[in-house]
Amino acid sequence: MKIAILGCGVIGSAFARQFAKKGYQLVLCDRNPEKAEVLAEEISGQHIPELPISAAKVDIVLLAVKPKELEELAKQVGSLHGKIILSVLAQTSVERLKKHFPKAQIVRCMPNLALSCGESVIALVDDKSLSFNVKRAVEEMLEGMGLIFWVEEEKIDAITALAGSGPAYIIAIIEAMVESGIAMGLRADEALQLSLQAMKGAVALIKEHAGHPGGIRWQISSPSGTTIAGMKVFEENGVRSGLIKTFLAAFQRSQEII
Repeated sequence: MKIAILGCGVIGSAFARQFAKKGYQLVLCDRNPEKAEVLAEEISGQHIPELPISAAKVDIVLLAVKPKELEELAKQVGSLHGKIILSVLAQTSVERLKKHFPKAQIVRCMPNLALSCGESVIALVDDKSLSFNVKRAVEEMLEGMGLIFWVEEEKIDAITALAGSGPAYIIAIIEAMVESGIAMGLRADEALQLSLQAMKGAVALIKEHAGHPGGIRWQISSPSGTTIAGMKVFEENGVRSGLIKTFLAAFQRSQEII
């Protein structure tokens, strides 16, 4: 399979490296030719300095440019008749993509940065005309990069807030844990190692019990113990409600951006 990646920014480059690991032939193009050339050399791909890509005879086109560049890009690449287009353009609906590429098979894709280490959440939206075989081909192409699932497009803003922005908020929590550890006398590396393992263990517990996370928290909280003392301060300072407001603010902002 041959894949063209148009746009070699953070996400485009992450996809390129993951696809290269899977042995796909890659054609790279970016407004900054030097960036695409360096990446092509790194992953043993092919760099094309300018569009169109028709001569490259690709099977799939990954759109990873800025949304404002879509109209000009569409003029340059042509109709992409029959090609599968995987678009990671933010706030760009399948309907809008279909207007620019009416003869192509469109898949809107919402990954997060954990794509680079194979632990992304990858939400997919199709244009309602894809065959089972095409959808399966897309799934196989993305296999090993994280959790893959097909969703209704109206859920994309919620997924953006929860899974797209979520890692940043979790990292902020881990930072706070590390700083607390240092304040209590631990070395920074010790505090980081302990915090990461505590987070990993919490996730493992939730997966194992497959119930409401609150039930597990009560198991950890002994009467008059350290955990419940900390939870009291947690609630008094509005940490839970603050986190909920954080995700809702990201959700609202995602809905506002056009």
